[in-house]
Order: sequence, then C-alpha cells, then structure tokens
Amino acid sequence: MSLETSSHATWSPSRRDRARSASEDSCAADPNGPAAQWTYDDAAIGFVVSGWFEYASEDQTLLATPGSVILGNAGESFSVRHVDTLGNRRLVVSFKRDLLEEVANDAGLSPRFETIALPPSQPATRMFGLIRALSQPGGEDALYPLAHAALTARQPRAPERISARDRTRVQQAVSHIEAYFGDACTLQTLADIAGLSRFHFVRMFGAVVGQSPNQYLINTRMRAAADRLLSTQAPIAQIAFDVGFNDISHFYSCFRETFACTPRQWRLRT
Repeated sequence: MSLETSSHATWSPSRRDRARSASEDSCAADPNGPAAQWTYDDAAIGFVVSGWFEYASEDQTLLATPGSVILGNAGESFSVRHVDTLGNRRLVVSFKRDLLEEVANDAGLSPRFETIALPPSQPATRMFGLIRALSQPGGEDALYPLAHAALTARQPRAPERISARDRTRVQQAVSHIEAYFGDACTLQTLADIAGLSRFHFVRMFGAVVGQSPNQYLINTRMRAAADRLLSTQAPIAQIAFDVGFNDISHFYSCFRETFACTPRQWRLRT
C-alpha cells in the first residue's frame, strides 16, 4: 500500500485473505504532501515495525512510533501524515465481523475497538507476539486471543503536545535502541544522543513514546527474542545474550511476563 496521494479510498492489506495470517504492509512517505485519507474495509490492527507518522481517526489523533499498535474498525475513516521521508512498515491482521462478534459475545465486550492505538508497551509487545504466532504454520488459534487483546485495548492517557524538535531528539534515541538493542544502551548514552539531560530525556521520551526508555528497550529486546526463537535453532541462552540480557533468569522473567509462556514453550508452540 502506498499512501502518497490525498484521495479517499477503501483500505485493506495487499493480500486479500487476512483472516488466518499476518502480512507486512508498507507506506511511502511525503511529509510535505497532504494527509492520505482512507476507510477500513474490515477491522484491522497493525503493529508498527518502523517509521513515525501521525495517525488520525474521525475524532482522535496521535503519533504512531516503532513498537506501537494502530487499530481501526470496519467502515472507519483514518488519515496518515508522515513526519519524515523514511516511510513505515507494519505487520497487519484483518478481522471479519463474525469473528469479532464471536469473541466479543463470549467475553461480554463491544465488537468494536475502543481506541485507535496503543503506545509501545508490554500489551503492544504481547500483541506483536500473537501476530508473529499467527504467521507460523498451525498458528491460527492465536487469532482469538489477538482479537480479544484488540477489543480490550485502552489507550492509557491522552498524549502530550510535543514540539517537532523534541520529537526529533527522541526519534534519534529510538533509532539507536532499534539498531543497538543488544548493547548496553545506557540512559546516559541515550540522553547524550538526544542532547538532553537525563532528567529531561526521561520526561520527553515518555511524553513522545508513551513509556520509559528502559521499558522501550526491554520490549524491543523481547520482540527480537521472540523472532529469533521462531526463525532460528540457536540455544535460548545465546539468544538471550544476543538481544542484550546478561542474566538468563531476568530474560526468562521478562519473557514470561510479556508473552505468558517460557521461551521454550514459545518456540514449541509452532
């Protein structure tokens, strides 16, 4: 999908059958052009793998960042405006109405998403894990807990207004984490990259991204570990070390807290 024009069109992922698998979708970027306007064909969620953009529904607007989740209901209009020329990539899953209604009825929920996005967080990372599980052979069962997670998602707080300069500073720190999450990525290093004191950096990072630098680092490491457990046969201890954990017990604790299973169970589930 390319969002380079201002035309209003129905949006759906590139491959039509999204009920049983996740796909990667990407957008080209023109920050100087008009916001691209779209309408969801089916309800959908997207995990932002890379890129920064303003995402707006009919009554809400927020900054989507790497590690966040965006949600849209069928028939709902939305717009995208990029903040740089790098574009973005997302893992996307669409839901047919009958499946959402089934999950909602069983759980006593509304069959519509209540928020348009989740910031980078443990719930967002857990949804990433379910999307990745869904993409594996025999992983269709993950569709139901994923639908439930999306239907129960609540944005934790109203976003704070951020200047373009401060957003750019935080973007530079986020880019460093995404590239070097296996290294120490100390608070001082990240604050120096942003050109801020540690106090102001922590406050600004939370305002832009929605969680602390350390929380963002851990969730980035969790996503990388989940991917490597599925795509490689490397020993679990080696994966833990490669993604930045020196303490294997801490790795296991973070993994269980994020994905509700051990790394070994995660690897064997597919």
